[in-house]
Amino acid sequence: MYGYEVFHEELIKNLIESVHDGKSSHAYIFEGEKGLGTLEAARLFAAALTCSNTSISPCGTCQTCIESKADTNPDIIYVRPQKDKKSIGADDMRALSDDVAIKPFNSERKIYIIEDGALLTEPAQNTFLKTFEEPPEYAVFIMLIENLSTLLDTVLSRFTLVHFPVLSEERIKKYITEKYPEEKERLPFLLKYCSGIPETVDAVINDSEFESLRDISLEKIFALASRDKRDAFVIQKFLEEKKENINQILDFWLSFVRDAVLIQLNARDKIMNVDKKDILKDFSSKTNPEIVLMLYDRLVTAQKMIKRYVNIKGLSLWLSLKK
Repeated sequence: MYGYEVFHEELIKNLIESVHDGKSSHAYIFEGEKGLGTLEAARLFAAALTCSNTSISPCGTCQTCIESKADTNPDIIYVRPQKDKKSIGADDMRALSDDVAIKPFNSERKIYIIEDGALLTEPAQNTFLKTFEEPPEYAVFIMLIENLSTLLDTVLSRFTLVHFPVLSEERIKKYITEKYPEEKERLPFLLKYCSGIPETVDAVINDSEFESLRDISLEKIFALASRDKRDAFVIQKFLEEKKENINQILDFWLSFVRDAVLIQLNARDKIMNVDKKDILKDFSSKTNPEIVLMLYDRLVTAQKMIKRYVNIKGLSLWLSLKK
């Protein structure tokens, strides 16, 4: 669409038409899971907002459109954490407020794309609110976020919410078959695993080690569920050897255990790892349902522990403690 790879054409079309009709807002939240192309959609919308040919924006041929596509448009500013920081703080928002006071260079509007609203600290959000007290007419803010719960209600109330849903199975199937026609054999698994998110499809298919890591992770599933303390060391050693892939391994394990729960509930038609159903059937038949459910809960917690930088030894012990 206009040279940008977006997956919600109708939604973006409506937003662009609002620009043509003079009904655009000064603040938007693009809410949707990572991998749905919300950043690309924001780039396209920003190009439409700054295009010189307002009646047909984005025209794709004017100087501002060319600069927007190349990410060199001085009137489109990307808001990210500083290189040495993991979040966007109050000082960053004060600097942004100062920049907002400066008029656009070449366009009628000046666009600020906040790439991940979840990185805004609470003080940053409160500081940001001051910018909305008397915002200049030319300023437009586009915030990308996965989970609205990380934002203050006072911030949410000032934005126009635009929800980006995951793609339907029909749409994601079309995406896979057209872009990766050689993936016919893995298609059933990809449809389940990628859950309507095209960038996940790209990541899986272009990762040469994905299947080998998935197979090795599945081999450890019995040790993961074991009460034998020796198996705890097997898991610890495996995670230490593969520490660079620990998030992906936890994702694999969680999907395997989830499938085992579904098999035990006689809901095999809903399992994700359809190409591994025989191994998972064997695992589910040999593992106590209470252990499977406990393991599922512990894996969910383990993912949170990794985000808090808990060490691998501590994580392994947590996964292995089964009463």
